[in-house]
Amino acid sequence: MAIAQDLRPSKKKLRLVCRACGSGIPAYICTMKKSNVVKRQMVFSRQFSKRHIFGRLGTYGCETRVFAGRDLVGSKLNFSMIHGELRLLGGWPLFVKSHRIEAGHVCAFMFQEEEEEEGELSLRVHVLGTMPVPTI
Repeated sequence: MAIAQDLRPSKKKLRLVCRACGSGIPAYICTMKKSNVVKRQMVFSRQFSKRHIFGRLGTYGCETRVFAGRDLVGSKLNFSMIHGELRLLGGWPLFVKSHRIEAGHVCAFMFQEEEEEEGELSLRVHVLGTMPVPTI
């Protein structure tokens, strides 16, 4: 008989991730929905975008490096501010597929300032665990 393992992220794990951000921008933690992994973009909440990102990017977009977990290579994706929301575009579906991110995964998006490019932001995505996705 198989025993179901609880893969939900612990509060301790969430606190450690939140403290690890060195850019002054808190980690954006969300449970991935089907729309986050199927559509061609990842949309951050308007509240988070306006409070933490808009001042750095303004209404313009930029190209950035996005890393998964402890990956050192990263992928180039585009940030864009559309209707007051930060969006990851151009390469998001390939990033999701290559790093096996699925609906129900709890992910922490951690913004970091690039050492080589002063002020430029990169993004590191950590899968912290899973939450059950309701089926309809």
